[in-house]
Amino acid sequence: MITELQPRLTNHFAELIKANKLSHAYLLAGPAGVGKKELALWVAQGIFCLHSQDGAPCRQCNNCQRIAQHEFSDVVEIAPDGNTIKVDQIRFLKAEFTKSGFEGRKKIFIIEDAEKMTANAANSLLKFLEEPSGDVSAFLLTQNANLMLPTIISRCQVFELTALAFESRLEALTAQNVPTARAHILASLTDSLEQGLALAEDESFNELLVDIWDWFKFIMNNDLRAFVNVSTQLKRHFTDKKRQAEILDLIVLLTRDVMLLKFDEQTQVAFMAHQDELVAFANKLNTKRVCQAVELVLAARKLQAVNVSFQNILETLTLELTSCYHE
Repeated sequence: MITELQPRLTNHFAELIKANKLSHAYLLAGPAGVGKKELALWVAQGIFCLHSQDGAPCRQCNNCQRIAQHEFSDVVEIAPDGNTIKVDQIRFLKAEFTKSGFEGRKKIFIIEDAEKMTANAANSLLKFLEEPSGDVSAFLLTQNANLMLPTIISRCQVFELTALAFESRLEALTAQNVPTARAHILASLTDSLEQGLALAEDESFNELLVDIWDWFKFIMNNDLRAFVNVSTQLKRHFTDKKRQAEILDLIVLLTRDVMLLKFDEQTQVAFMAHQDELVAFANKLNTKRVCQAVELVLAARKLQAVNVSFQNILETLTLELTSCYHE
């Protein structure tokens, strides 16, 4: 619930709604899953709610329900058409700017992934932001404000939405019936509760967790079958760039777990189901080796970003980690 995800911001916007002091444009920036879209819709509900209390929506009335279901005419939402937001979409938005509110005097516009606007689309939107017309508030949502035109950013009030703390993500995942051991991995892997829940339901990801542990266990035992494992087991998971990045992120977590347990830090161990084996392994290593292993995986992630063969990356990393831990 957005009031739990972002209590400070929902309180802030409730005060603005109550005082009728909403600005004409806001930029909500932050990683996926922190509640950017939910916050924008919550503000819209607060404005049009039939039973609003101190600027906060009831979320039960007809208007609140229609906004939640994206069926409210005075709340207009735009998302990328394919990989970009095109100028025709912004022209449609600007045409809507000029119309009076149908349900009330105000209109709300929400632009998802605003960093994906084409140059023409961004310049077209800029004209509205420079000279707003009518009682309009626009919410631009982005995961990366650095990719947006500085002139657009300068005309918005900017709010950085922070991710949930590890403990809060863990609690939220287990509350959704994600097994505790898996929740520890997911809460460590992603800041996004939405992404974590999606991965929890992804059978191929759950199979990857089993295979990645088998691979790392070979490395812990100085067993070169780890190298063969890359082409016989792990390779079936090299389906796309996103899954490849998740593989390396999981390996980062494994090497980080070894480092944490070396320093007797157990509160944020990701692979807690294998903690006893990881502790026994960490106790055999010196500090230099456990830190070097993490650095090796981080270097491998940089290679993956520049289109080096992923199988080559993982085979090389397998040999490097085995050497690092055992020589």
